[in-house]
Amino acid sequence: MTESFTPTQENTEQALRLLLLAIAGPNYAGALKEGDVGQQIDRCLSWVQAEASEAAFLIETCVPHGKPMLAQAQKRLEVLESLKLLKGLATSHFADSSRGS
Repeated sequence: MTESFTPTQENTEQALRLLLLAIAGPNYAGALKEGDVGQQIDRCLSWVQAEASEAAFLIETCVPHGKPMLAQAQKRLEVLESLKLLKGLATSHFADSSRGS
């Protein structure tokens, strides 16, 4: 039998942080040191966008590992954008909940 679970803003933020850590990996640990989870997601997005730009430059200069690097950055950007969407939904949900109280 499954126990009833009501998400709180605190445990939702913690879940988002854990997902971000799993997505970002050790190379982006510096992005996760300060700010709220929304700021951390935005910081990771900026860093991965820079990585994608670097990969595109490597592809233009015929460096072999540019293509896999770009593919990885694009995949990471897609997942980070999804996480940002979830953060927005959580923020909206808890804002609506507090107005209804």
